[in-house]
Amino acid sequence: MKKISFVISTLVFNLMLSAQIVDFGKFPSEKNGEKPIATSDLLKSLDWENLRTFSDLNEGHYAYEQKDSLLTEYKYVQQGHVSYFKLTSFNGKVLEYRSHISSISKETNTNYFDKNAWLEYAHTYLPNLKDSLKLTVAEPKELLKAYYKLIGVGTRDEYGWICEYSSAGMATERRQATIPLIRHGRRDLLEQIVDYPNIQVQLYVTDALIYDDLQNKKYIENQKSELAKLTSERDSLKSKKILDWQIESLDNRIANNKEYTEQLEMELLSKSDWNRIYALRDSNQKVKTCGNNGSYKIYGNSTTELLSEKAISEIEKRYFELKNLGYFR
Repeated sequence: MKKISFVISTLVFNLMLSAQIVDFGKFPSEKNGEKPIATSDLLKSLDWENLRTFSDLNEGHYAYEQKDSLLTEYKYVQQGHVSYFKLTSFNGKVLEYRSHISSISKETNTNYFDKNAWLEYAHTYLPNLKDSLKLTVAEPKELLKAYYKLIGVGTRDEYGWICEYSSAGMATERRQATIPLIRHGRRDLLEQIVDYPNIQVQLYVTDALIYDDLQNKKYIENQKSELAKLTSERDSLKSKKILDWQIESLDNRIANNKEYTEQLEMELLSKSDWNRIYALRDSNQKVKTCGNNGSYKIYGNSTTELLSEKAISEIEKRYFELKNLGYFR
């Protein structure tokens, strides 16, 4: 059994009259070992109870605990985010742990995520999820979190782009969850849940597939333009009786270009895919939507409106807006 290594760090608190060094505890490494970390062990190493007492007595330091039906979160922050950590616990195990320490000499960041604990949590959250829709620890952390959040683990059941939850608008969590799947080219995971029994999820997946299709069409056009240039260059070399190895090199590039283009064309939405999209539109199902209208509120809408020709034509622009806002980082 591999042991999980710990990086020992110290957090310096600035007191009003003097500087006192407080032990911030041991930080788990980014690598995920076979054995889970017990929440009680990490809290002990962080000296959580004393840290919470310290925060209650000193201005600018905040430590608090939050619970829902399945998760418990332990958070600490020093004003200005000079230092902070967030520990998420599920069933007595550390599900996720993130921390940041800034100091004059160095900066320390820690990101720990237990894939097995996440899957246990997700499948507990969605007890009726079909085995065919479940993922495994073989998937990257980012995709595991995005996939399950998209189908509803810990996320609001709403459809939208930018919605106002407090004083400012932000992309819905499920909309954000589509982005890693798009960026990693995981159309297979999107198609896996295209008929998921939740109309909001179906719309998010449909939007993502349409956006992916539009991007692939652009890549194909670029590939064809590049192919024309390569073919012209090769024909020019042949007419000039240039060395064979140069022509052979161009032939290989042309072959690679054609192969990649064919692969992209195979990934385009088919006629049956579009028929499914139009059938979803024409079903005129009710959809719970949110918007950036001054206060958080759920509105009634329909698939007929949300998948209208006008709405479909704006999908690419909407995703570009999210990219400009930094959601694709």
